[in-house]
Amino acid sequence: MIGTITLNPSVDISYYLDIFFINDVNRTSNYFKTAGGKGINVSKVLRQLGCQVTAICLLGGGNGRFIKEELKSLAVTPVFTPIQEVTRNCIAIIENGRQTEILETGPEITEEEGENFLQLFVEQLTKGDLQVVAASGSLPRGLNPAFYRVLIDQAHQQNVKFVLDTSGTALKEAIRSAPYLIKPNISELEDLLGRKIQSEQELLDVLPNLKMYDIAMVVVSLGKEGCIALCGDDIYKVTTPDVPVKSPIGSGDAMLAGMVKEIARDSSYDEILRVGV
Repeated sequence: MIGTITLNPSVDISYYLDIFFINDVNRTSNYFKTAGGKGINVSKVLRQLGCQVTAICLLGGGNGRFIKEELKSLAVTPVFTPIQEVTRNCIAIIENGRQTEILETGPEITEEEGENFLQLFVEQLTKGDLQVVAASGSLPRGLNPAFYRVLIDQAHQQNVKFVLDTSGTALKEAIRSAPYLIKPNISELEDLLGRKIQSEQELLDVLPNLKMYDIAMVVVSLGKEGCIALCGDDIYKVTTPDVPVKSPIGSGDAMLAGMVKEIARDSSYDEILRVGV
């Protein structure tokens, strides 16, 4: 069993328009709504890969109920802490190949709700059937910047590998507790290290600096170029196959799902990276 964590999920609403009129009324019959948020996206791909998944979330209001039912329809087990405020919407307007996004900040989480989620997470860990936990996305307002670090510490106590895809202060705090894998892009890595990286050679030079955190896999995603990863004492470069591109949206979440699937199988670093890419 694989667990995913989404602390700031959303209902993703996509509107498709031939022409988007500014300062006017726009009508369309071509739209859809789906459960969203990076951790939930990871859950969807894991199900497509045949994995059993428990999605651990903070959910509130009618949007939270929608996400719960959507996960059930995908055969993903929803486990959630209810919150007072309503789970956010994220809107995408797609017009003739161009995409405009409106992302709500989302609810503010109370201290009690954060404590309830931590208790729920510990309960899931102590059941003993989780092999890997993958947490993705930003922390919602109200949670301590070190919240992921607390979750990682709890996972360590149960010998469960913790994979993390986040950025900023949340990532800086979390690496102090040695997650099994992190997946920054170049800009996120620059923020983490406090320096610019302007070439592949510079990336190769700075990656060993992260060994001090005892993270098994530091996977630097390079978009369509694949990734460069520090795994133990070795550095890997993995390129993408040549495939027709329909959309890059969600590709990072799909990559993470592929890697998590293989981590749960105790695969080699080579295989984890190959399947992810």
